[in-house]
Amino acid sequence: MSPESEKMINISEEEVKKYDSSLAGRMKTLRDERGLKRDWVARQLGVHYNTLKNWELGKAHPGTRELLGLARIYHIEPEEFFKGI
Repeated sequence: MSPESEKMINISEEEVKKYDSSLAGRMKTLRDERGLKRDWVARQLGVHYNTLKNWELGKAHPGTRELLGLARIYHIEPEEFFKGI
């Protein structure tokens, strides 16, 4: 095993929290701006209401498939969830 494969990437908790907070906030803001109800969006994605709520509160994270689904529902590019970071 080479020394490079043993190195770990150092990502601070502060950086992780910044992205978590941004993603959660953008999900809620985009839904609110479009006047969509949380239960409707959750049904479109095939997830429970509380799952979407936890994403919007930053307590959990959507998978790639769900993030792409949210982008389609909100008519945005997936990268826009991290706009302004």
